[in-house]
Amino acid sequence: MDKSNMNTVTVQSEVDYATVESRVRAFCSEHPSGQILTEMVKCEDDTGEVIFKAHAVVDGVIRGTGHASEIKGSTNINKTSHVECAETSAVGRCLAMLGYFGKGQLSSYEEIENARLQRAEMKMHEKAFIHTVDLLSAEFKEAINNDDEENILKVLKEMRGNQSLHMAVYETLSNEQVQYMNERRKLIKREFNKNYAKEFVKKQLNG
Repeated sequence: MDKSNMNTVTVQSEVDYATVESRVRAFCSEHPSGQILTEMVKCEDDTGEVIFKAHAVVDGVIRGTGHASEIKGSTNINKTSHVECAETSAVGRCLAMLGYFGKGQLSSYEEIENARLQRAEMKMHEKAFIHTVDLLSAEFKEAINNDDEENILKVLKEMRGNQSLHMAVYETLSNEQVQYMNERRKLIKREFNKNYAKEFVKKQLNG
């Protein structure tokens, strides 16, 4: 069997995940008594990172080992299945070490380094986001507690167009502060309707 000419599916940035099934079938076909063993070696709740190790065992001897990591939420599929993706990718790399891979499907140093830099950049963005939430939250709470309409409008303007930031800041408010903003919204709506009604009547009288 030509291991370098296996069935593959071309997908951007998820080559290992897309071809693991054919690699496992090929391995099991050549080694009916072989085993593929996986182990979670790292799982961090604060960063969402998980790392898996996989061994390919033939006749009681480890013939191939592979590692893979994923971060929860880093891609659409990783929002719910980052653990499964890490385990599957580890199996794919493990079998690749035994020669079960398509052309160009072993990650180079540059590709691994690029993935590391992307993770580092993501963590930086997360830290910046949390810092921004903390600052706006403190300013927003103070403005609400002091009934400071000017600063309330200022914070709302800074959050405008950023739904994630808006939701994160609102989640830090107390029930009383949320109630205050709800009452404020109702009052603004009533004032808007009142002014609109006045303008409508005025136009009717002048018309």
